[in-house]
Amino acid sequence: MSEVRRFLLQMSGVPGSGKSTIARHVGSRYGAIVVDLDVIRSAVLDGGVPAEDSGRAAYPVMYALTRSLLDQGFSVVIDSPCQYDEIIATGREIAHERGVAYKYVECRTDDLTAIDNRLGARVPMRSQRRGVSVLPVDLGGADATGEQAFRGWLHATKRPVEGYLQVEATESMDLILKEVGAYLELGQVAR
Repeated sequence: MSEVRRFLLQMSGVPGSGKSTIARHVGSRYGAIVVDLDVIRSAVLDGGVPAEDSGRAAYPVMYALTRSLLDQGFSVVIDSPCQYDEIIATGREIAHERGVAYKYVECRTDDLTAIDNRLGARVPMRSQRRGVSVLPVDLGGADATGEQAFRGWLHATKRPVEGYLQVEATESMDLILKEVGAYLELGQVAR
């Protein structure tokens, strides 16, 4: 295991882009704890919070867990899409408050067939889509606007102005993990 300064890594990308896979690999390799928004959001749904309010309830829990884990001396990987500027601002703020390096990796691809295949192959949590055109279970079945929604999400993803890494989600996982490792260990960035 390589020595790196403690960090807060925000993963970003549309559902099925590989965020969770990369987050788990980073957690395993660097001893970081992965805080997965879908785990929290699914638990919130199980607790009776309506689907339309689940994100509003889950994000504060995700941030509180992140702060607590950093306070305990761990590096943390936040696994959530970054569709709003305040998600990045909060991540940076937490990293600054806790004196750890802030990192950001975006998994990106325009290949919706690959995304759909990944979504269809996983066992979805309650809060997760089951396909590009298949909504989470609490929101119903088919989504006729799924492809349009994904294209909109691709363009709406927020990222820091500089100092981040963007990986092509359809590349081999070995190549992606090498890029992410270089970024975390050496500070190399793609942009």
